[in-house]
Amino acid sequence: MMSIELWMLTAVAALQFTIVVTHGVHIFFTSGMWWGIGRRNTTRTVSDLGRRIERTLINNMEGLAIFVPLVLVVQLASISSPITQFAVQAYVILRIIFALLYITNIPYIRTFVWIGGQACLAALAFAIITTAV
Repeated sequence: MMSIELWMLTAVAALQFTIVVTHGVHIFFTSGMWWGIGRRNTTRTVSDLGRRIERTLINNMEGLAIFVPLVLVVQLASISSPITQFAVQAYVILRIIFALLYITNIPYIRTFVWIGGQACLAALAFAIITTAV
């Protein structure tokens, strides 16, 4: 049976996949199929929405670079706890909210949601360090 941490890792991967597909669909509708499947040696005009989708995609990748190793350490070291389980679940929920806020261009609240996600990563790291000591 998979741990909650691994389920949440899968959920974050699904979120990333969803953002990638959203980005691709946006390119299809704004730049055309031939630009998307072509050599791309001409620049395309990117709308404000397109830039927000791209930044959401990049921001989520940056979060994954921290979240994935932390979850793997928790899993491989068998140190799952209520703290790690809460942190990963809250992180996933906050990342989904963050993506929606970023794409729909809702500032300020988005920043507080991002900070909450960072706090979840810090809680995971803290749980790892305190268990290892």
